Amino acid sequence: MKLNIHKPCSEKWDAMQDSPHGKFCELCSKHVVDFTDKTEKEIWDIFNRAGGKEVCGRLPLSFSKIAAGVILITNLTFSQGQTPSHSFETIEQSTTSFTKLSGKLIFKINKKEIPGAEVIFIHKNQYIKTQTDENGNFTLEIPNELISKKNVLYFNFNVLNEKTIANPERKIPNVAGGDIYENTTIIFTKDEKIIDKTFVIESQKFYLGGISIMTDSPPDYYFFDGKNISEKKFRKLQEENPGYSYFVFEGKEAQAIANKSYIRTLRLLYSNKSL
Repeated sequence: MKLNIHKPCSEKWDAMQDSPHGKFCELCSKHVVDFTDKTEKEIWDIFNRAGGKEVCGRLPLSFSKIAAGVILITNLTFSQGQTPSHSFETIEQSTTSFTKLSGKLIFKINKKEIPGAEVIFIHKNQYIKTQTDENGNFTLEIPNELISKKNVLYFNFNVLNEKTIANPERKIPNVAGGDIYENTTIIFTKDEKIIDKTFVIESQKFYLGGISIMTDSPPDYYFFDGKNISEKKFRKLQEENPGYSYFVFEGKEAQAIANKSYIRTLRLLYSNKSL
């Protein structure tokens, strides 16, 4: 799929008259849509309404915002104002490539699919989340730039478990017949394919035992939107922004996400700019 710049416009963007949806080009006597502040859906809607007719538009130099969706435009008059035209090769190179992850969640106790579970790809800079459908299936598309040597896929059942516990008709099960899902993490390598893979989820485990204080333990790390910050600043951000998304990992999962071998606990806070 290629972007076809049918007829580049020589008129400067700043010289055009303002209009509700962009500019009006007196040279061409046409309205020019400003695509630089449009979402992918808004861009598609504009071309659908055009019904195959030519659309005049202003596009950003970086096509990363629209590369996934508007690459198959066939007739587009292009205006970049004072910016020189760029070759097709430059446009195509900005296309983001993805790694697809897909699978199914099954509860070990009753062998049934688990609908409505959160499936989250965790990266210290951001997270990408989806939910399993009514058949327990999920699909995620991860930008390749976020794929590391080791990666973490997190199955979160907190919402489902809260509904189960709050159910007034629930009978408290014994350990063998537990009805609470265990939050589960999967570590996979960059070369490992997670396609249509079935994951068997255990019932939640409870631990009993003595508590001791350990000395000389590995350090804890605190990240906010991918930036390593102090515990004090982390706690302050968390307290002031209760709507921010928060995750905590230990052991191998923490090592994989932080890319550090000497770490005890990794705490991640996101300003919900993630996908």
